[in-house]
Amino acid sequence: MSMTDTRPDTEITAPVSVDGSPIDTPAGLAGWLTSTDHKVVGRLWLVTSLVFLVGGGALGALLGAERLDGGMDILDLGVFQQVYSLHGEVAVFLFLVPFFVGLATYLVPLQVGATEISFPRGASFAYWAYLVSGGLLLASYAADGGLAGGSKTGIDLYLLSITFLNVALCVALVAILTTIVVMRTPGMTLLRTPIFTWSFLVGGGLTLLATPVLIARFIELYVAHHFGGSLTATTGTDWFWAVPQVYVLAIPALGIALEIIPVIAGSRLSPHGAGLIFIGMAGVLGFGAFAQVGPVFDDVLYVGMGLAGALPILGLLGLVGDAMRRGRFSVKAPILLALGSLLLFLMGSVAGAASVIDALDLRGTVWTIGQMHLILEGAALSAALAALWFWAPKIWGVTLSDVAGKLVFLLTFGGALLLAVPDLVSGLVEDQAIGSIDIESGSSVAAMNGLSAAGGALILLAVVVTLLTLLNGLARRGSNPSVDDPWEGFTLEWATASPPPPANFDEPIDLVTSATPVLDRRSDGSEVSV
Repeated sequence: MSMTDTRPDTEITAPVSVDGSPIDTPAGLAGWLTSTDHKVVGRLWLVTSLVFLVGGGALGALLGAERLDGGMDILDLGVFQQVYSLHGEVAVFLFLVPFFVGLATYLVPLQVGATEISFPRGASFAYWAYLVSGGLLLASYAADGGLAGGSKTGIDLYLLSITFLNVALCVALVAILTTIVVMRTPGMTLLRTPIFTWSFLVGGGLTLLATPVLIARFIELYVAHHFGGSLTATTGTDWFWAVPQVYVLAIPALGIALEIIPVIAGSRLSPHGAGLIFIGMAGVLGFGAFAQVGPVFDDVLYVGMGLAGALPILGLLGLVGDAMRRGRFSVKAPILLALGSLLLFLMGSVAGAASVIDALDLRGTVWTIGQMHLILEGAALSAALAALWFWAPKIWGVTLSDVAGKLVFLLTFGGALLLAVPDLVSGLVEDQAIGSIDIESGSSVAAMNGLSAAGGALILLAVVVTLLTLLNGLARRGSNPSVDDPWEGFTLEWATASPPPPANFDEPIDLVTSATPVLDRRSDGSEVSV
C-alpha cells in the first residue's frame, strides 16, 4: 500500500520564505526557540530526555539506598511515596517516551525520504510544551504535590502538568505518525518502510490510542480532588506502565535493534515482512488500555495476552540470529547494546507471562517491579543507548567511542540484571509487597534490596558515561568529524550528508523498490546517491 504514487515535479530545495528568498536559521538559542526543522527539534528532545534520565537515575539511587535496611533512614514515609511515584513518572513520561519521540522526530522523515516532518510547528510546539510541563511536574513535587502530596495547590499543579505533558506527547506522535502515513517517497509502501519507522508506527500509534485514556483518568482525579473523592481510590494510572501496556512503550526498542544488527552484520533482515509482522504482534499483545480495573485481571484476554507476550520476541531473535549467521558478526558497541536489548526484552516478557498466572500469586509483589525494570531500565534503555552510538554520526556528525560503548553495554546489561533479578526473587520467594519498607536488617530481602540498589547504581553510571562520551565527541567534532555513512547503512537516512542539509536531501530520491534502497545501490555497484 502506497500513499504517494508520483514523484514531485519540483526539485528538493531548502525552505524558503513567502517571497521565495532562502530562510536563514538563527544560530544558538534563537535558532532553538524558533526552528521548525525536525532535526533541530529532534536533537532538543534527545538531549532534554537524557538530562531528565540523569535526574530519574538519581531518584532511583535514593530509593535503592532507602531500601537497604528497615525503616526510614533518609526519607520519611510520605516523601518516600512521593519520590517513588516521581521516579516512575520521570522514567516513562520524561525520558523513555520523549527519547523515542525525539529519535523518531529526527529519523523518520529521513527514513521515508521526506523533506520535513508533517505539522512542523506542531512538532516544535510539542517539544516546548514537554519541556515546560516537565519542569512544572518537578515543581509540583517540590511543592508537596503528587498523588501522595499534602498540598492542595501542589496536587493541582501535578495534575495540570502531567495532563499537559501527555497532551504534548500526543501532538508529537500525531506529527510523526502523519509523516509515516502520507509523506513516504515514491515506491516506499508500508511493507518497505524501515523497521524503526514501522516500529514507531506500531508503538507510537498504540500509545496515541492509550494516552487519551490516561488523560481521562487524570481528569477524573482532578474531579475527585475538588469534589470530595479519594485520590487513592480513583488512581487507576499504574496500568500505563504495567503488563501488558509496558511492552507498547518499548516497541521502538525492537525497531532500533532490528535496524542496527543487520547493518553491522552486513546482511539483510530476511524476510523483512516477518520483522514487521512480529513487531505488529508485539504491539497488539501489548495494548493495555483495557487493563485498568481489578476484574479484568481474571479475564482470559488479559491472561492470554500476558502469556503470549514472549512469542514475538522469540521470532525477532530468530530473524536477527539468521542475519548474523549469514553476515559477518562484528563486536561493535551498537550491536552489543542492541542484542542486550532483545535479550532483556525476552526476559521481561517471560517475567510478565509468569506474573499473570494466578497460582504463582505474584501480583502486588516486587516481582512486578523487577519485570518493569527488565523492560524499561533494561531493554528500552539499552536500545536507546544503542541508537545513540549508531545514529550519532547522522544526528551530530560525530562517531562515539566504541570502547566507551562497550563499557556502557556491560554496565547497562549487568546493571539491569542486578536491578531486576533480586526483586524477582524477593517477589517469588518472600512475597515482598511493592513499596514495602518494614524490612528486617540482615534478612534475605534486605540482601536482595542491596543487590538491586547496586544494579541501579551501575545503570546510573552507564548514563553518566554516555553523556560524558557524547560531550567529548561534540567537543572534538571539528577535529574528528564523522563520515556520512560510517556503518554502510541500508536505509535512506544514510544516503545524505551527516548531519543532513536543511531539506534533508539535495536531489530527488530514486524510486524505492525494496526495504533497503541504499544497500541495493551499493550491491549493484553504482554510486549510492539520491
